[in-house]
Amino acid sequence: MKTYLTDFVEDARAMERFDTLGVSAVLQLESALDRERAFGQVLPEAAACTADCKMKAKEKYQSDVWLEIEHLNEGIVPEDPRSSSVALCDTATGAAAQCETDPVENIFEQNLKIKFYISSGSTSPSSHSGDEADPVKIVDSAHLPVHTPTIKRKECHSSILFPTKSKSHRFFLTSFTAPTKCHQCTSLMVGLIRQGCACDACGFSCHTTCVEKAPRACPVPSQQKKGALCLDAQEGIGTAYEGHVWIPKKAGLKKGWQRALAIVCDFKLFLYNMDEEKDSKPNVVVSQVIDMRDGAFSVSSVWPSDFIPARRKEMPRMFKVTASQLSAPSNQYSVPILADSENDKSEWVGVLSDLHKMLRKSHSRDRSVYVLKEAYDSSLPLIKTTQTAAIIDHKRIALGNEEGLFVVHVTIDEIIRVGDMKKIHQIELIPHGQMVAVISGRSHHVQLFPMSALDGRKTDIHKLAETKGCQTMTSGTVCQGAHTCLCVARKSQVFCYELFQSKKISHRKFKELQIPTNVQWMAIFSEELCVGFQSGFLRYPLRREGIPYRMLHSHDPTLSFIAHQPMDALCAIEISSIEYLLCFKSIGIYTDSRGLRSRPIELMWPATPTYCCYNAPYLSVYSENAVDIFNVNSMDWIQTVPLKKVRPLNSEGSLNILLSETIRLIYFKNKMTYGDELVFPETSDNRQKQMVRHLHSKRRYSFRVPRGKGGPPAGP
Repeated sequence: MKTYLTDFVEDARAMERFDTLGVSAVLQLESALDRERAFGQVLPEAAACTADCKMKAKEKYQSDVWLEIEHLNEGIVPEDPRSSSVALCDTATGAAAQCETDPVENIFEQNLKIKFYISSGSTSPSSHSGDEADPVKIVDSAHLPVHTPTIKRKECHSSILFPTKSKSHRFFLTSFTAPTKCHQCTSLMVGLIRQGCACDACGFSCHTTCVEKAPRACPVPSQQKKGALCLDAQEGIGTAYEGHVWIPKKAGLKKGWQRALAIVCDFKLFLYNMDEEKDSKPNVVVSQVIDMRDGAFSVSSVWPSDFIPARRKEMPRMFKVTASQLSAPSNQYSVPILADSENDKSEWVGVLSDLHKMLRKSHSRDRSVYVLKEAYDSSLPLIKTTQTAAIIDHKRIALGNEEGLFVVHVTIDEIIRVGDMKKIHQIELIPHGQMVAVISGRSHHVQLFPMSALDGRKTDIHKLAETKGCQTMTSGTVCQGAHTCLCVARKSQVFCYELFQSKKISHRKFKELQIPTNVQWMAIFSEELCVGFQSGFLRYPLRREGIPYRMLHSHDPTLSFIAHQPMDALCAIEISSIEYLLCFKSIGIYTDSRGLRSRPIELMWPATPTYCCYNAPYLSVYSENAVDIFNVNSMDWIQTVPLKKVRPLNSEGSLNILLSETIRLIYFKNKMTYGDELVFPETSDNRQKQMVRHLHSKRRYSFRVPRGKGGPPAGP
C-alpha cells in the first residue's frame, strides 16, 4: 500500500505549477520517499496498524502543503527567458549542465542550520530529538501581512487561552512594525524587515537563531515562559529595563520634546520615536543608540549649570546620558531625557548606573573598531563645501568641492590646486596606472590626468566625451594586473575603458553594458564588474565576452521577497571567492557564487541606511543619527558611532564630512591596524587662519595666520 508521501509525490509530478520548484524539490521528495519505503519494509506490521491514522493525516498534510505551494507560485515572478541562464555559468550549454548538477537544496542541506521550509515538508534538525510533537517549522511569510506587536511597560505578556492539546510551533518569518523583544532571549529583534519568527498559533516570537532553543510545546507552558525583563549579565544579552520618556525633537530641544520608547537591551540604550497621538506605537526604526560599553558613558541628573535650554519646572524630572564622539579633539555629547515623574527619573538613573557598574566589573571587552579624529582644521574654508575626498598618502588628502580639486599637505599646511576644473563630484585614484579620474562640472564628465599633477606640475587633462551625465565610476585591473580599466555608469549604461599612459593618457572603449535599470552602485571584483541596481546585483565578466552572473538566484524561494518589495542597492562585498554580502536599503543578504542563499541569518539595520562603506572586514552603515559598524564575517554589530548628519567622502568610509554647527573633516582611524594611514596634525578652531597664496605660484597656498594678525583673537 502506498503511503501518503507516495501519493503526494505522484500528485505533485502531475501538476504543472509544481515544476517551478525546480529539480531540487523533486530530489528532496524522492529521497524522503526512498527512506520511507525502506522503513516500511522493516516494519510492515506497524505500517498497517497505523494506516488509518496516516490516511487521516494525509488529507490535512496535502492540503497544507499545496496551500504553501500556491502561495509560493503566486509570489514567484516569471523569469526573462533571455536571461534564464544568468548566474549559472558562462554559456548556455554550461547553464543547462549546472541546472542538472547544482540543485538548490544543496544550499539548504549543507549550509543552513535553520531551514526555510517553503513546501518540501522537511523537518528541522530539532525535530529528531524524540519528541512526539510535530517538528518545528519556519515558513517565509513574505506574502503575509506584517505583524504589529503590543508593547507593554515592565510587564510580562498577558496569558492567552489556547486548546489544552500540546503541539509544536509553526513559525513564520515575520516583519514587525514596532519594536519587538524575543520571547526566548528577551533581546530586541532589531531590523527594518524580517526581524524574526512568530508562531501563528500562540504568538510566540523570537529571533531565527533562537528558534531551536525555544520551548517545543505550543502554547508555551507558563513555567517555561521568561519574563519581559531578563538580562544575562555574563553574555550581555537581554532586556533589563524599558519605559516611556521624552527626548529632544529633531530640530533641537528649543522646539520641544518628542515622546519615545526607551529600552535598555544588550547593555545599550535604544530610543524609539513615537507619534504624539494617544495610543500610538513606536516606530521600528531606532532613533538613537547609546552603547554602555563606551569609555565615556555616564548618566547623571541635569543641573542649571549644564546650560540645557529647558524650563525650570522640568529640571527635577530630567537626566542626561553622555558618550564619546570625537577623540581628537576630545569631544563628548549628551542626550537630555525627560521622565514622566521624579520617581521615574530616579529609577532610570539608578538602573543605568547599576548596569554600567556591572559592565565595568565584568571587564567586558571593548569591541569598538574605529576611533574618530579630526583630519584637519575645521577653519579651512575648503572643507565647508567638500563633496568627495581621497587619501593620497599618509601626509596628503585630495579634496573635491564646488571650487575645484585641491591637495592638502596636512603636516606643512600647504594647499595645491589641481587644474581648472569646477564642481568635483567624485575622485578615483588609479595607482596601478598612475592616474587620477574625477567626475566634474555641471555636465558630470569624467576627466583623467597623471598623478604627477597632484604635486602641482602642469599637465594635460584627458576628457572622456561620451561620459556626459554620468553618476559614478570605478577602476581596477584585468588580466592579472596587466591592464588598467575604468568603468563609468550613466543611467542604465556602463562604459568600460582600457586606459594607457605613455607621454599622454589615452583610452580604448572595449565594452558597453546595458543594465536592467539605473545603476546605483559599482565595483570591480576579481576581474568582474559588479553592478547594483534596484532589487538586484549582476556580475559582468570584463576580460571576455559572456552573459552576466545573477547574484540573486531566481530559483531560490527564500530570496523572492526582494523582487516583491523593491529596495535600493547600497553595495556588495566580496567576502571570499565563493561568498558575497549584498546590502540593500532594508536588509543585508549573504549569497554564494551561484546566487543562492549562503547563510540563514540576514544582516539587520537598526535604522534606515543612506550609505554603506566597506573596509575589510568592517561594514559601515550610515543613517540619519549614527554610523553602525558590523563585522561581515561574524555578522556582529560591534560599534555605533553617534554622529548626526555625517556623510562618507570615499568608498572605504575613512574620510567623512560632519555637517554639524561646525563642519568638520573626520577620519575613522582603525584601531586594529598597525601605523596610521594618515598623519594627524594639531587642529584648532583659530578663525584667523587663512589661505594665503604664494607669491610665485597661483596654484599654491599656505594655510596660516597672515602676518600682522598673530595676536589673540578679539573678544566678542
